Amino acid sequence: MANCKNCNATTSEEDNYCNECGAKIIRERITLKSLFSHLLVALGWDSNFVVTLRYLVYKPQVVIQEYINGTRKKFANPFSLLAIITAVSVFTFSQYAEQYKLMSKNLGTEQIEKSETVTPAIHKSNTKEAPIFGYKNQDEFNDSVNDFSLKYYNLMVFFFLPFYTLIARIAFGKPYNFGEHLVTNTYLQSILSFLGLLSFILSLTIGVNLFFSVIMLLPILYYSYTYKKLYQLTFGQLLLKFLKFIGVILLLFLIPVLIGFFWGKTTK
Repeated sequence: MANCKNCNATTSEEDNYCNECGAKIIRERITLKSLFSHLLVALGWDSNFVVTLRYLVYKPQVVIQEYINGTRKKFANPFSLLAIITAVSVFTFSQYAEQYKLMSKNLGTEQIEKSETVTPAIHKSNTKEAPIFGYKNQDEFNDSVNDFSLKYYNLMVFFFLPFYTLIARIAFGKPYNFGEHLVTNTYLQSILSFLGLLSFILSLTIGVNLFFSVIMLLPILYYSYTYKKLYQLTFGQLLLKFLKFIGVILLLFLIPVLIGFFWGKTTK
């Protein structure tokens, strides 16, 4: 027999929880391993996170449909998943900030070198040496963009999430409402961020710049695959939805541009 350390009620050796206050009875000593385990649980990173990531890789529709339909214990909360992955990504990118910038610069250099073989005369007056958006040259502008991305990566991910959701809601529509599309897009952004992080680490390891190619190409393929499974679309139906998706993006992009243009005209 012993007493509960929280309410001092009498407990037996077989009890795992106090019958009076319901507190868990702790018998083991504090170790680094137990502290780390408690930290992971507090952050929401337990075994269901691993299960969620595994399913999102090859059966994303299962995670999304089951979570929307009320199965909440089996899979991780989408917002906790995204928050933790973006936090790990920010930490990793910050530790290898120079390599991140170099990968970005090398990607741009490869594109410039390709254009030089086609149009060498134009390349000589390339924007690499010309002012752009108030910066001295292209390199200075790229460095500023990369610094901003590294500093605010996690905020940018969550900031653009409703934007992606709105586009998906307009393009694909029912039977899912905006909130369910938000859950879907949060899961998709989570696994894309995770795979992007893995491609960054792999790029560092093997010395080949895979990172920016992955983060530009993979979202198109993964979104198409997931929504095809969710809506059980044929290839033709998927193509039409994809064209609608691109059309909505262009429309949402053009609206503020046109507003700015006509506003500038009227204020002159």
